Formats: sequence, structure tokens, C-alpha cells
Amino acid sequence: MLQQIASFSELIGAVGVILSLVYVGRQLRQAGAQTVHDNFSGWYSSIQGDPDLLALSIKGMKDYASMTEVEKGRFIAMFMAFTSHSQNAFYKLKDGSLSPDLWRCWEYVSMNFLATPGGKGFWEERGYMFSDKYRGHVENVIMQQPHSSAKPWGAFDIGQ
Repeated sequence: MLQQIASFSELIGAVGVILSLVYVGRQLRQAGAQTVHDNFSGWYSSIQGDPDLLALSIKGMKDYASMTEVEKGRFIAMFMAFTSHSQNAFYKLKDGSLSPDLWRCWEYVSMNFLATPGGKGFWEERGYMFSDKYRGHVENVIMQQPHSSAKPWGAFDIGQ
């Protein structure tokens, strides 16, 4: 009888461990999606909250070649941060911790920035710093045909 109680207790304990692992897995996936959102929204808000950075990002996206060395350095720093967040989101999508619907939204934002003349200039100079899989996605999907409504920061048409 004692052996049966001990075996039953072990079974209950094992079920509890499995349920805990499932719960932790779900929490990690949700935390991954929240991290992506926090990274992008923090970056976005910091640029929108600084009129000089916003103006610099628009200038750089429109005419990358016309920037001074200091402007280009700031633009590259801004875009490295953004593109690093985008790569992180890409891998969260691949590991299942970011839904395809949420990724698609940020993929369009990435396209709005990287498909601009300045985004392409940035990518030509800095794309090598990113993983092969992410680079392939950027070059084969994001930088291809922009969405017909694409306007970085809402400021200008990509074709301009």
C-alpha cells in the first residue's frame, strides 16, 4: 500500500513538473514578443522625441551621400540599432516566440527604412555585419518591391 502511495505521489509530482515547464515555455514566448515590441517602440520613440535625430534620419534616408561624416556616423548608429532589433525579431519569428502577424508589421517598418536610397546605402556598407539568414531575408524580401503606401516616418514616398 505504501509503495502505491509513493508511486502515485511521484506521478503527481511528474505531472506538476511537466505543467510547470509548459507554463514557463509559454511565458518565455510571450516575453520574447514583448522584448521585440519594447526594443522597436523604444527606438522609434527615441527618434520621434528628438527633432534633430528625426531630421537626420529623413535626410539620410533621402540622400545618404550628401551627409557629413558626423551626420553619417549618427545615421549609421541609428540604423545599426534599428536593424539589430529587426534581426532579433526575425530570429524570434523563426524560433516561434513572435507571431507571423506581429513580425509582418515590423517587417513593413524595416522595409520603409531599408528600401529607401539611404537605407540601401547603409545596407551596402553595413549589411555584412548581420547573419547570413537575416541578410538573405533583407535582400530577397524587405528590399524588394516596397509596399505602395510606404512612406518612412510618413514623410516622403520611397520613390522620391
